Formats: sequence, C-alpha cells, structure tokens
Amino acid sequence: MGGNLINYPDDCGTPTADLISVKLMLNSVISTMNAKFMTIDLKDFYLMTPMARYEYFRMKLELFPDDIILEYNLRDKVDDKGYVYCEVKRGMYGLPQAGIIAQELLTTRLHKAGYTQSNVTPGFWRHAWRPISFTLVVDDFGVKYINKADAEHLIAVLKQDYECDTDWEGTRYLGLTLDWDYANHEVHLSMPGYIDKALARFGHPHPTTPQN
Repeated sequence: MGGNLINYPDDCGTPTADLISVKLMLNSVISTMNAKFMTIDLKDFYLMTPMARYEYFRMKLELFPDDIILEYNLRDKVDDKGYVYCEVKRGMYGLPQAGIIAQELLTTRLHKAGYTQSNVTPGFWRHAWRPISFTLVVDDFGVKYINKADAEHLIAVLKQDYECDTDWEGTRYLGLTLDWDYANHEVHLSMPGYIDKALARFGHPHPTTPQN
C-alpha cells in the first residue's frame, strides 16, 4: 500500500478444492441414495479478520471519502506532505495474507462445530458424525447432504459469524451451471455463453462450421 509491496513473512497459500475434487463430489451426490446438493457463499469473507501481525500504510488525504475524513477527523492527522498514516488490525482487500488468515479463522470455527478437512484432499470437508460433506473454494461451499437438517446445521454455524447466501437448488457453483436430474442419477455441467464471451474477448471470428 502507498505504492510499496507488503512483505508478509509466512505462507499465504490457502488450501482449496480443485476441479477434480469438485467433480468427484458431484458424482458422489448423484450416486448416493437421497443425497442432494446445495451451495453457500460467504459475503465479505476477507474483511475484518483479526490480525496477530499488524500492517501499516500511508495514503493521501484526498483519496479518503469525505464521510471518513469527518468521522475520524483526518484533517488533524495529515502530515505536511498530505499523507495520513494508518494501522491495519483486521483483514482487508489488498493484503497478501487476507485469504490465509480468513481461512484459518473459518477452519477454527468449523472445527468447533465438528467439521474437519481431509488430510489428503485439500478443500474436502466432513462432519464428525453427520452425513454431510462439502468442497470449499475460498468462501464457496458445495454441500452434499441427505437430511436437510444437517445442511441447516452447517448454515446456522456459519451465520454465527458470516452473512451467507444459500442456493438450495445448487444450480451454480464456481462458474459452472448445474442441471440436476436426481431421478436418473445425472447432473449436467455447462458454462452458458462462455465460448461466445471468449470469442468476443480475443476478437476471434465465429467459425463457419460447428466446432464440438
């Protein structure tokens, strides 16, 4: 911040489920009697996570919104070069460690509720005794459940600390559109409009013959 890179000494990598794990989860749903799929998305996941190691930055006064300047009386805190110096105590966008500290806090909260991540498959979680599992990619949950009460338990655990969006139909996950046919044990994956957007983005003409 302030034009300089933040040198965070620890690993910033966050374990997430890969596409193969997600597809295996989807296959497991349609292969398990009475199983269903739903999704949960956590809002503002990176924000306000307590930080053990504070960060510091400076920013020009004119870059602050007027209401922030008034709220914190910043005109009395600006230096002779027009900078305000700030201490960051909680997670915010732009910090390289924002993802990992948010993930670690989420992990702690899930552990307390009986959920654990696989030791061999990053991003795959199960409950200690409830028949529920999920893949986790940053703040997106793809949930396999048999009893709706188990999914509601997970949602209740998350809502203690996060604002959540839920989709009980499970029609969208990680950019994929999912068309569920539970009766025939099938799920159809697609990305509508993806090819057209890619052609427009790269200025590639539409082919004159069908391309499969």
